Amino acid sequence: MTEWVLVRGLTREQRHWHAFPEALAESSGARVTTIDAPGFGTENARRSPATIEEITDDIRSRLQTPAPEGERAILGISLGGMVALDWCSRYPDEFAFCTVVNTLAREVFRPHYLTLRALSVLGLRSFRSPRAHEQAVADLTVTDPAIDRNALALRWVSFHHDAPPTTASIRAQASAGLTFRLPGAVPTPLAVLAARGDRLADPRMSLRIAERYGARVYLHPSAGHDLPVDDPDWICRILRAVTGA
Repeated sequence: MTEWVLVRGLTREQRHWHAFPEALAESSGARVTTIDAPGFGTENARRSPATIEEITDDIRSRLQTPAPEGERAILGISLGGMVALDWCSRYPDEFAFCTVVNTLAREVFRPHYLTLRALSVLGLRSFRSPRAHEQAVADLTVTDPAIDRNALALRWVSFHHDAPPTTASIRAQASAGLTFRLPGAVPTPLAVLAARGDRLADPRMSLRIAERYGARVYLHPSAGHDLPVDDPDWICRILRAVTGA
């Protein structure tokens, strides 16, 4: 690959990748492009659409297509994985490879996958301060004991203060995720990455998605939902193995 395009998840922005883009660039030798969904990060002045398809098309309109040179791949985490699957389904010639990380969809969700802890983090956002919310997210999604989750939450709060999303965008993006349906086919070669320690998107959903598309699946033994923060080097090793980079 000569370029990787990275798409983050629900209410997150490109700074939430932390060290992963640099690690991927060094590991693969490829250019790495991070791009925000409408309504978040650099795009926070605009309102998010309420469907994954519209989010995909908005991001696509801001990315130079086709790739200026060589082959381009896409990696999306969580809701960003929905965008990646939708993109590669409707525009299959634009990426040579697709990777989704800890993603989910209605068809693979089961009610018992959602824990009370995850439900409280998702459902109580509007009743918490940004500091309390980001601390709850960090405690839920990051498992590596070497990572200072208090410091991580404070960094995320600083992102929120720099580029606060509107309540309308948060609700619209959440609606997009809840109503997303998996495409019938994803012609682009696909790898599915998941983490056994994911307490937000049960890894069994990733297994079902991989089975649906006949994709290769790779399970991290202990990381949480925010796998690029928990273990970016593991993702890079997997991507080198599956793409030959």
